[in-house]
Amino acid sequence: MREIRLKISDLFEIDPQRGNDAKDLAAITMYVLKHYAFLPKPLLVTLEGDEVVISFPEEPDAKRDEARRLADRAVKRANEGNYEKAIGIYKRVLELQPSFHSARRDLAMAYVELGDVENATNHLIEVLCLDPKDAWGWVVLANLYIREKADLDTGEKFLRKALEIEPNDAWALNSLATVYQKKGETGEAIKCFEKAIEANPDFANPYYGRAVVFAEANEPEKAAGRLIFRPHRRGKRRKHN
Repeated sequence: MREIRLKISDLFEIDPQRGNDAKDLAAITMYVLKHYAFLPKPLLVTLEGDEVVISFPEEPDAKRDEARRLADRAVKRANEGNYEKAIGIYKRVLELQPSFHSARRDLAMAYVELGDVENATNHLIEVLCLDPKDAWGWVVLANLYIREKADLDTGEKFLRKALEIEPNDAWALNSLATVYQKKGETGEAIKCFEKAIEANPDFANPYYGRAVVFAEANEPEKAAGRLIFRPHRRGKRRKHN
């Protein structure tokens, strides 16, 4: 049997419609059976102090080996821009090995690339069910709520969760700055853009975002001066795989 261990509070963190006040085993078990239904059966739920332990059967070695072989093929298709083909392969991968965390995350990112918000959101939630410490999953999910659902509060909540895990994540800081900008909190937006620049000087987005904030504040000279971007080294981009 394999186990997933997480804090009770983390269990409910990704569900913006629900608080984390369900502490009894019956309520937690019902929640797990619904939100972790993609895992191999049977699921066993136990409580150990403030932790939830979710146990499930290990996938057979043959299936896991085949899943990894197919996942490599899906990554290749995604890198070629053939996201529809990649999605089809990833679905087969997860049929073979439902607990394959990185494949589920890559499937979510393929849906993001196609603009399929509903499927991207659903799979990102499953990614975070498997690993609530996946900071990049929180950032991508937050941006879907901000851009596609116009839900700034939930997006901000998820970005703060990402920054709890990785305090210097430039992508999370840049997105949080954008939330402040949309809320009209100019000072906080500028501070956050500058933190993103400090965290990764080669990341162009916060330079542009900061300049836009100054322009919106009717400070064109500052906007023009802050728009200058001088990369110090080759920029690092997150890979989807």
